[in-house]
Amino acid sequence: MPHAARASLQQWLARNTTLNALRRQAQVAEAMWRELTPALPPVLAAAVRPGPCTDGVWVLRVSSPAVAAKLRLQLPLLLNRLQAGGWALQRIALRVQAPLPPTAPALAPGRVQPAPAAVQERLRALRARRKAQG
Repeated sequence: MPHAARASLQQWLARNTTLNALRRQAQVAEAMWRELTPALPPVLAAAVRPGPCTDGVWVLRVSSPAVAAKLRLQLPLLLNRLQAGGWALQRIALRVQAPLPPTAPALAPGRVQPAPAAVQERLRALRARRKAQG
């Protein structure tokens, strides 16, 4: 991108109050997330993404109801940690938002994707054992 075009884009972004508000909201969410991440087990933290923070409520997006249940047990501790760090929060809300697999290929209607090799091997072993039994 030419320097002049980049400069005008940056000027436009600086004047756009909606984009500035969204950018600030994302920065706040990321800063709070950096403060909380060390308090979470790595497996649990990997299944959570920071969401928007508005009117004292911060939304965390979780990958499954099971993750939400585990995280819900820790919410009071996490909220206290953020409040002690100076964040003006009244509540942390959880929203289940299952992510799409990163490399999920689009399948044609009616086409079945083959099972992974490990699953296929296990099925072969089970079939052989069943056949041997009777």
